[in-house]
Amino acid sequence: MTSKSVETAAKLKLMRHQLGLSQEDLAHQLGVSFSTINRWENEKTAPSKLACSRIEQFLSEKRKEETI
Repeated sequence: MTSKSVETAAKLKLMRHQLGLSQEDLAHQLGVSFSTINRWENEKTAPSKLACSRIEQFLSEKRKEETI
């Protein structure tokens, strides 16, 4: 894994904890499986460009909800 992948895994885990979501909850929100979230957070695999885009979209939506 590259340092960027490790950084992405740490950010994903932190973001999930801050939102109070389980891996299963986040998986459902992103349209992926629980095992995919688990592999990302444990640095087994890295999210694809498409998945990274979906994560950013999800975070953007959450930020908008917080400001309302």
